[in-house]
Amino acid sequence: MTAPKIRLATASPGTLATTKETLSQLQDVAVRAAANKADILLLPEAYLGGYPRGLDFGCKIGFRTDEGRNDFLRYFKSAIDLGDTVGDGAGAGEAWVKRQLGVDSTETRDGRSSVSWSRGDGTREELERIARDTGVFIVVGLVEKAGGSLYCSAVYVCPKLGIIGKRRKVQPTKYDYSHSVSLIYI
Repeated sequence: MTAPKIRLATASPGTLATTKETLSQLQDVAVRAAANKADILLLPEAYLGGYPRGLDFGCKIGFRTDEGRNDFLRYFKSAIDLGDTVGDGAGAGEAWVKRQLGVDSTETRDGRSSVSWSRGDGTREELERIARDTGVFIVVGLVEKAGGSLYCSAVYVCPKLGIIGKRRKVQPTKYDYSHSVSLIYI
């Protein structure tokens, strides 16, 4: 018996000005991948949520400029909220994947609670819709925010099951990159 062939597509589109625009671009790429009978589409690290190419956030050890603080605030606000928790950096794991976490609630200006029946900013649901509509399994990198931290994450989006997993690493700073002893890629 011959093993089935898996068709892999890759793309390296640049991040656009907003998450909405980038998701629209991702959909176009996934539609093209589906038209070429791809089973899996691989997209770049930090594709969603903005890649801070060239930014140093005005940072030196023990000092940051006001402009750098504002740059970082814009970067943080553009990061993706998938509705996960921090949980020692690993998140809620299977409970998040299976949507077993509670719903989001926020406090309104008058002090009352407002409940949202979804978690996060809607990006998870949009990725799942794109995979479902195109029939393509999508692996995409994103800058994720959770619990006040940023992570360089990758999500695995199955067209039948939705997101089936996520890999998360702590977002290193420019200082970490420039002062690391060695980085080994295997």
